[in-house]
Amino acid sequence: MHRFRVAVAIATICCTLAAATTAVSAQNEAPDEVVPTSVEVTGHGWGHGRGMSQYGALGYALNFGWSSEQILDHYYGGTTAGTVPNSLMTVRIESASDQATVAQVDSGVMVLIDEKDAVTHIGTGRAIRLTAVDGGFVLADAPTCAGPFVDRDGVIEGEVLRISTADTPAATGLSGTVGVGTVVMGDWDGDGDDEAGTANGTSWTLYDGTASNPAAAVRTTFEMPAGTPVSGDWDGDGIDTAGVFVDGLWSLGNGTANTSVISFGQAGDTPIVGDWDGDGNDDLGIRRGNTWALSPGAGADVIQFDWGWLGDTPLVGDWDGDGIDDAGLLRGREWIRRPRIGTTLGAPLPPLTYANKLRYLVGDWDGDGKDEHGRHDDGTITLPGSDGTNTQPEPIVPRLDPNLDLSETIQRCVSSSVQRYYRGELRAVNNDGNQRTVNALPVESYLRAVVPLEMPASWALLGDGAGAQALRSQAVSARSYSLAENRASYALTCDTISCQVYGGRAIRSNGELTPNESDLANAAIADTAGVVRIRDGEVARTEFSSSTGGWTAGGVFPAVEDLGDAIDRNPNFNWTTNIEISAIEGRFGDRQLDKAFVSQRNGLGQDGGRVEEVTLQFGDEVFTMTGNEFRRAFRLKSDWFTIDYEREPELTPCICPEQWPDRNLVEDLEEFRG
Repeated sequence: MHRFRVAVAIATICCTLAAATTAVSAQNEAPDEVVPTSVEVTGHGWGHGRGMSQYGALGYALNFGWSSEQILDHYYGGTTAGTVPNSLMTVRIESASDQATVAQVDSGVMVLIDEKDAVTHIGTGRAIRLTAVDGGFVLADAPTCAGPFVDRDGVIEGEVLRISTADTPAATGLSGTVGVGTVVMGDWDGDGDDEAGTANGTSWTLYDGTASNPAAAVRTTFEMPAGTPVSGDWDGDGIDTAGVFVDGLWSLGNGTANTSVISFGQAGDTPIVGDWDGDGNDDLGIRRGNTWALSPGAGADVIQFDWGWLGDTPLVGDWDGDGIDDAGLLRGREWIRRPRIGTTLGAPLPPLTYANKLRYLVGDWDGDGKDEHGRHDDGTITLPGSDGTNTQPEPIVPRLDPNLDLSETIQRCVSSSVQRYYRGELRAVNNDGNQRTVNALPVESYLRAVVPLEMPASWALLGDGAGAQALRSQAVSARSYSLAENRASYALTCDTISCQVYGGRAIRSNGELTPNESDLANAAIADTAGVVRIRDGEVARTEFSSSTGGWTAGGVFPAVEDLGDAIDRNPNFNWTTNIEISAIEGRFGDRQLDKAFVSQRNGLGQDGGRVEEVTLQFGDEVFTMTGNEFRRAFRLKSDWFTIDYEREPELTPCICPEQWPDRNLVEDLEEFRG
């Protein structure tokens, strides 16, 4: 207790003396202590450092005269050069994850293709939106990306829908032996065989046809009201006559005259004609969305069912010869037929697939009681069997042409005012209820929008063209890396830095177009077409980064000294930055940081090499992080760095005798005690 009192007494004296010396001269004052708020970090390189350094490739090309083969051999030890075909690359568009897939095309024809290669024609200059739901997708369309979008009835089944462009079909108006107009078919003379006819505005022309020439000669011409032309046997006499559908009103002719007007349907409906009850008379029908309504005649119940997609064209006929017309659809270039059993649809018949630039017809060309397909193109009508053959044209192939005009390139609607152009096709993926958008295109086309975004294409012009070797190295690395990826069942790679940067062909924002491709990069891709790095018989996953700092990081490929990385153009060979101490403390529950230092390195290069372990001390608590963990946490350029921090000890305020040379502390203490 007595010693405690002495200590209190001394402290009291100090405080008293401090109060008495507030007027100490300025020359005796100590400067205020500056407490640091950040710690300086120095380092080397930018990126993970595995595989090829992009600045290193340039350094070896310019300063060492290396070829792209030498550069790749140096960085990717254990691999050899090989070649692969121009296979399909699939790229997940990360920014579109969990969003509807929205696309448009400026010109040309956009089509939807399902998993069975069935096609629905969407049209020119319109936007579509696909939204994943249970079992498939809901389709909506709009004039442009800006909308407004209108949902269509029904669900398009499947896990993947492909959005592609197709060759522009021939115009509806035909010329040549059948004149100009919309082609219709019918049995104009009652002989059991169908012949050709055309409707051009209000003027109709019917032809006397034969099995070998369905438009052999003009039979008659006459006038009918303007509208959608149809034909049928309205009175059961075995002879088909003209008809017109306009906004729900049917004008039905008898020979060459308009004899009756019947109301069935409404504006926007697609008219359908067929014998729905087998009585020998053709009846009326309409298709609205994917709903069919067939009227067998006055007083009879309307037959109604749902079938098909938006954009399907009804092509009905008697497929089985039972005298009752059945349902059929033209979906793009595929004709899908389903026999009708009462009010239900039977199993689909084998589909028929056609070529581009054709219009398709249905009729009984040989009088056997069954309807068959036909086609017309540029004024020529072709019926199966008319030339002794029944050859089907080639199957549908998406337009993956690398030289496709920009206006015919699929655009993803990023927003109402921003569109990104993609070569190849877009795919809407329903991945267990999670929607993804994927770009599928040939790998050589894909590289066009990767290489110039990963490495400046202008490097090809440096060193009197020597820099092109670096760009070629990038092309081979990017090609190999993408082909070795396998991110998901529906996409090999992605479009961000997590994979490699891919921006599509171009982007248009508020009407301003910015290309992502470069002729210089395209040349490097073409010069190395198909070339990859092979290891153990497979394409190697050839990682690359901006700068290694002088040594690669090793891992899959052996670590090598990187003299090329020291090129003067490299701003990241050496670097310095600062980390706020509060940022470090915040990651550890706001503990007070006392010490931070590198505790383990790999031993390769300056400062002992890349960091394998960082130690952080907070009072009595010690934490460690790997170099890469620390790099990512505090956004350093690489895991090759130096940090050395120790908090200055806090000093207890003290009044020292030397600060007051004219006072005797001992005497003051004795005086106090006395």
